[in-house]
Amino acid sequence: MKVRHPIDYSRAKTRREILIRQRRELWTPEQVASLARHFRLKPGMQLLDAGCGFGYAMRTWGRFCLPGGKLTGLDRDKRLLVQAARFCRRERLGKSARFAQGDIGKMPFEDNVFDVALAHVVFCHLAEPEKALDEMIRVTKRGGCVAVFDNAITGSVGSRWNNCYQPTIAGQLLMHEVGLRMADGRRRAGFGDWSVGCYLPAWMEARGMKNVGVRTNERVVWIAPPYRSPEQRTAYANTRERMSEPVRWDRISKSETDQMNAGGLTRAKFDRSRRLNRLAYRAFRRAMRNRTAACSWSSPFWCVWGVKP
Repeated sequence: MKVRHPIDYSRAKTRREILIRQRRELWTPEQVASLARHFRLKPGMQLLDAGCGFGYAMRTWGRFCLPGGKLTGLDRDKRLLVQAARFCRRERLGKSARFAQGDIGKMPFEDNVFDVALAHVVFCHLAEPEKALDEMIRVTKRGGCVAVFDNAITGSVGSRWNNCYQPTIAGQLLMHEVGLRMADGRRRAGFGDWSVGCYLPAWMEARGMKNVGVRTNERVVWIAPPYRSPEQRTAYANTRERMSEPVRWDRISKSETDQMNAGGLTRAKFDRSRRLNRLAYRAFRRAMRNRTAACSWSSPFWCVWGVKP
């Protein structure tokens, strides 16, 4: 049975809402509470969400600092700060939240201001992530916690399987090489590093941070017909949303070209890999429409924290 999906992906508001939900799904409620204990959060603390975007981190872990706590969101995009403030008011955090416009690499705060500083999916987009880490440590009080949540992808997009399409070993090797070279090109071109989470424990240790800890997210997305349980229905609906996002297989962006060149990837290999991805995408999308798709996947995503001596 063909099902028409009601979401209009051309609307900016729709893309924003889906991004917010995807961020929220990274960590289970149990992990959120466990990390709050590792961060030593308690009422009355001052919390910084550096590179806050829509304010996910401050809205998720800021609750453990209430009552009496102060939550600060920093971002260089004023439009995102407006949205973050709106979400805080909606979740009754407006009186405790404040916002500042600025760059995570040069924050407009004095030294030793915050009890805890968080950055959620920020470092992977930075050309100089160590500079941002230094700034987070600078503005955190002695004995306070610095925590960074980010990708730790080394050579693949995670663990995944589906019953719709499996490329040959040669095809898998090709896509693996393309993924490695594009990731390396992304880093060399200054767009950020998808593996940044892997480096953070060593970076924190080198800066004298104490009690450095690491956790990976527990989320494993899986679906299988007939999608009866609440978890399955949610996963099926969310997967359909992602599959509804428009993909232009006949175009290559300037940033992709820059990454290819910087990573030493030929256009021929890139095109062959894209053809394989298109075959897999179409097969899976067809199975989703027919409600016969089964798949499972997870993506390496780490939280790394340390205490400022």
